[in-house]
Amino acid sequence: MNGDRIEGSVRRAYLLAGRASRLPGKFQLPIDGIPVVERLAQRLSRAGLEVVLVSVFPLEVRGTRTLSDPFDAGPLGGLEVARRDADGPFFLFGADMPFVDPRAVDALRDAFDGRSVVPVDASGAWAVLHAIYADLELPRILRLRRGGAGLRDLVRELDAAGRVRFLSDGEVPEASLVDIDTPADYRRALGRGGARADK
Repeated sequence: MNGDRIEGSVRRAYLLAGRASRLPGKFQLPIDGIPVVERLAQRLSRAGLEVVLVSVFPLEVRGTRTLSDPFDAGPLGGLEVARRDADGPFFLFGADMPFVDPRAVDALRDAFDGRSVVPVDASGAWAVLHAIYADLELPRILRLRRGGAGLRDLVRELDAAGRVRFLSDGEVPEASLVDIDTPADYRRALGRGGARADK
């Protein structure tokens, strides 16, 4: 498979919206007057991706198809929903990432060689909700989910099998990896680059 065909095959992004127990309603919080999840969907659409929302509760974004996550088992459950829907490799993002950068999308696409692609952030942690996933077997996902494992456990297994390509810190713009989990995260997001709650 040549590089153009590989790159062209990653055209869909799934946005995962979970319970958000530490900051209820976070996906609808405004940044520059636009709800976080809608802002993310717009950025990914401008980067040429088809965007699909996967949510454990009713949530809609204009112009975006929504899938229900019946598992409510964290990101691994959302990934299972995405895997069942996808017809090939796909991007996976947390729906609470308002600063995803088109350059980050390009960096992931450029790095994709048939394996999953996961960036590493400045702390050395895997950014498993800002990644491309490829060649995932449903039985593996089911086994992990039913055993109470998480998305990082899946990435760990894929890595052990040589099926993950990690991007070093700096290969993806750091702002792209920012997510909002707490009120303090939201306050920091509003202070980033002059962002405001309203326009």
